[in-house]
Amino acid sequence: MIWLVAGLPATAVVASFITYFIAANNQDPLVNAGYQKVGLAPGQDTSRQQLAASLGIEGELVVIEGRANLRLSGRLDQMPSHLELLLLHPTQSSHDVRIQLQASGQGDYVGAMPKGLQGKWQWILEPSDQAWRLAGGLTLPLDGGVRLGSKEFHNNP
Repeated sequence: MIWLVAGLPATAVVASFITYFIAANNQDPLVNAGYQKVGLAPGQDTSRQQLAASLGIEGELVVIEGRANLRLSGRLDQMPSHLELLLLHPTQSSHDVRIQLQASGQGDYVGAMPKGLQGKWQWILEPSDQAWRLAGGLTLPLDGGVRLGSKEFHNNP
């Protein structure tokens, strides 16, 4: 009877210490989706997505044989020389992928796409100066092309 009276609370205390040490040693990674801290609450900074929407920036992404081909359009004064496409894994930041896209013509960009990516991913497309941003979701592997546009910004909750 003494083990029930003293053993169960002692087990709870030991389990709480174990939980504390696990939480302290395995911190969650930072979210890479444009969040900023406003006061005490985090809020999403959407100014760059609003700029992309106002400029009508859109892209068409096609993946062929491990190569990402992107056609960018919009009311830009000058097309960027580089773009960065971030593919964010929904649960594990260690699986996030950064794809550098180099300009290969007026509005055309090319980069190497890693093989074996499957499932739902969040994507972020930005120029090297990070002046604007497009973001949304997609399912890999792609069947044909996918439109990356500022319309996705208006669909976010």
